[in-house]
Amino acid sequence: MLVLFSVALLLRLIHVLAMRASPYFENPIIDAATYDDAARAIAAGHGHPDSIFWQPPGYSYFLSWIYIVLGPGYLGPRVVQALLGAASAVLTAWIGARYFGRRVGLGAGYGVALYGLLIYFDGELLAPSLTIALQLAAIAVAVRARDHPRRALALWGASGLLAGIASVVTAPSLVIGGVLAAAAGRRAWAVVLGVVLAIAPVTLRNLERGGELVPISWNGGINLYIGNNPRYDETVAIRPDLHWKEFVQEPRRAGVQGAGNASRYFAEKVGRWAASDPAAFARLQVKKALLFLQGNEIPRNQEIYPARGWSPVLRALLWKAPGLAFPFGVLMPLGLLGLVTAFRRAPVLGWTVILGSVSVLAFFITARYRAPLIPLLLIFAAEGVRRLVRDQGPLERSCSVALLLLLFLVGNLGQGPMAKTMNADAEYSLGVRLAMKGRPREAESHLRSALAKNSNYPEAWVNLGVLEAERGRSGEAEAMLRNALAQDPENTLALTNLAVLREKAGRIDEAVELYRRALEIDPTDAFARGKVASLQPAQPPGQKPQ
Repeated sequence: MLVLFSVALLLRLIHVLAMRASPYFENPIIDAATYDDAARAIAAGHGHPDSIFWQPPGYSYFLSWIYIVLGPGYLGPRVVQALLGAASAVLTAWIGARYFGRRVGLGAGYGVALYGLLIYFDGELLAPSLTIALQLAAIAVAVRARDHPRRALALWGASGLLAGIASVVTAPSLVIGGVLAAAAGRRAWAVVLGVVLAIAPVTLRNLERGGELVPISWNGGINLYIGNNPRYDETVAIRPDLHWKEFVQEPRRAGVQGAGNASRYFAEKVGRWAASDPAAFARLQVKKALLFLQGNEIPRNQEIYPARGWSPVLRALLWKAPGLAFPFGVLMPLGLLGLVTAFRRAPVLGWTVILGSVSVLAFFITARYRAPLIPLLLIFAAEGVRRLVRDQGPLERSCSVALLLLLFLVGNLGQGPMAKTMNADAEYSLGVRLAMKGRPREAESHLRSALAKNSNYPEAWVNLGVLEAERGRSGEAEAMLRNALAQDPENTLALTNLAVLREKAGRIDEAVELYRRALEIDPTDAFARGKVASLQPAQPPGQKPQ
């Protein structure tokens, strides 16, 4: 176990140190930036910025504790997560050994140690590393409860507590709490109590600060809708820009008040669509199931494979070639073979994989959401290989090989090449962050890179226009803002920035008209409202203002 831990930790530290050359290392974007901003607010004593948690807050609090102890740098959290990843390899080996023997356990543990995607997430400011460690710890404690009847009650309660903490980090971890409660039998109440005790502080905080009874977070409904609607590809790919903000605010425009009600609004939309077009709903579920089984690592926010350009570890352990997407394209067939043939010997692990997969399929498919299933799939894969080599007769072995071949083809054919450069959304978000840090040349480079990948990106044009305006190049700035408006005539950022240019040029009437247009599109725009009030000419006595 010590050797396993050391190997896993060494690989992760090499990866983390290599990734310091990436501009994303010191500039977390989108979801990582949201976690980071919340963690820094907590560490500074201001508390979490959400009145009702938008996403499960556990990872933000975890980050904040690291910032408090180790300081505000971005290396510390990644080193801590490298330690968590190495611990997860050991926990996987221990759990696998308890169910299937020492060789299977060590095989699965080294699978985790060498698994490229897990190494990747251990180096990102995202939740999978902490989620996986907590889930495995919950299962390990449950295994101890099974083997130690005298301490079973306390151990079952502790396993429930760990599963509850995991769900405060990633809400679908509640599935593990349910599986463990079922496994506990007459002691199920202890597991449930542990889960409730872990979640209760979050629920009470939502009630106290936001006045609503939201158990963990309110993004569940919108994530459910993103993954279950007639335009799945469009909503999954929605950019982190004004369109996303408009999307999130749709319930409010429909007269729905409150975070919990907004979440229910989106969930009800899913129900209405499924009821009105069950065939289309069923086809989408089949499509998501195929995406789930495929070896390609689907990104969320930013592409995964370009990180290979900085990390020698990922170059060896995370890749695609024609006919093979490594490693999930190998793990999936072996893991499902083991699940089919060894389910009865490890029902807790089996049900966790099955219900965990269902929880992913219920939303939308990304590598990040699939990652927590990998350690358990590795245990079943190791057992599947052992049975295939040693314990099967000729007929059973032939059936197993046929199943493996079929699953291998499903997982690896038609996966396409690896992305070699970062996606437009990531480049845009990095550009914005660099601009906010006062690094305009680097910001411009990444914004132009975003436009090279997707010329229809009005927010990138707006930010380039702002950079040009700050340099005093009003003509170039106006041209870029007009490009943004040509692509999105209701882009309020383009309108208000163009109005600012008009105002500085002394063309007040034109500026006021642009501010009014922005205000008509977004009545909550306080900046545009203030400008209209301050710039419009005073009205003659007795005349109503326009």
